[in-house]
Amino acid sequence: MSLLRAGGSVNFVSLLYTLLIICIVVTVHEFGHMIVAKSNGIYVKEFWVGFGPTILSFTRDDTLFCLKPVPFGGACIFEDDPECEDPDRLYSKANVWSRILTTFAGPLFNIILAFAFSVLVISLAWNTVIVTTELKDVTDGSPAYEAGLRPGDIIREYNGRNVDLSTEVIIFNTVCNGNPVRLTYEREGQLYSVMVKPEYSEEYGRYLFGITFGKGLDHISSMDILKYSVYYVRMNIRSTVDGLRGLFLGRLGMDSLSGPVGMAEIVDDVYHEAKQEGIPAVVLSMLNLALIISASLGIMNLLPLPGLDGGKLILLFIEALRRKPVSRDREAIVNFVGFAVLMIITVMVLYNDILKFVRR
Repeated sequence: MSLLRAGGSVNFVSLLYTLLIICIVVTVHEFGHMIVAKSNGIYVKEFWVGFGPTILSFTRDDTLFCLKPVPFGGACIFEDDPECEDPDRLYSKANVWSRILTTFAGPLFNIILAFAFSVLVISLAWNTVIVTTELKDVTDGSPAYEAGLRPGDIIREYNGRNVDLSTEVIIFNTVCNGNPVRLTYEREGQLYSVMVKPEYSEEYGRYLFGITFGKGLDHISSMDILKYSVYYVRMNIRSTVDGLRGLFLGRLGMDSLSGPVGMAEIVDDVYHEAKQEGIPAVVLSMLNLALIISASLGIMNLLPLPGLDGGKLILLFIEALRRKPVSRDREAIVNFVGFAVLMIITVMVLYNDILKFVRR
């Protein structure tokens, strides 16, 4: 079964994977809010998995847990409930630092989830996932060759930022816009630093140094799995931050953003490519996508926009500094303006998704 569109179709299985990934990632985000709130004595009215009418529910520790049919995330409800037996446990009455921890817990749990997925991915496929920054080949006459780089050199830093995975170098290079880059590399135990200006390749449609990676690991220990999982999550956090920076600085256009429709297309592409290699490859690819989405959601939610956790944190930190809460009127105005901006961005992203969907 598929949903027809111009130029192709999105497989129904891919849509299910998309919904499952979104549901897991958002539910864990909301679970982070809930578990930290409860550990700080804050009353949580309801916790949902899914949306829509309630299919199954039960109450535990004064919280109503609900399972709903639409697997598109979840919610943690902190409303000031008049039925709460202890008004001092209400969110609005909680210590400001307890509310800061509760708010920050959502994005933090997304990063933790990304790390957990990363451990799984690397444990199952470390020999294909991990490619170090050791150079396998340097094209004669390329910018890297002219700068003195040779096969066997190990790139250690890219513009002063530590790199441990070849993918980090590739991602950084996609946003450098052809500007000169300082590469620090290791050769025979010595560190060297050179400036390299990548050249635009018409064939690949991006700027290239003229280098090829290909060195993996011969074996891996439990500590290596944890270490490279940290590197893997760091890479995804950096790519999200660099993408947002590029968007705000005008280096990237709105077409670089994707919402749920664009996400479904990405999942569909990955699914069709992976299913040719069997079910294990599909599961591995979906885990990889889930960790990317979870890390991205964690960082995106820290943006200082009302309606996002980052916007709430800004108001809470102002309250902590002033030692009194922001007036409800001012908070309402800020939230209204921020919500309007967020809705405009959401509509633009959805419009962009649909355009890409139709043109494909």
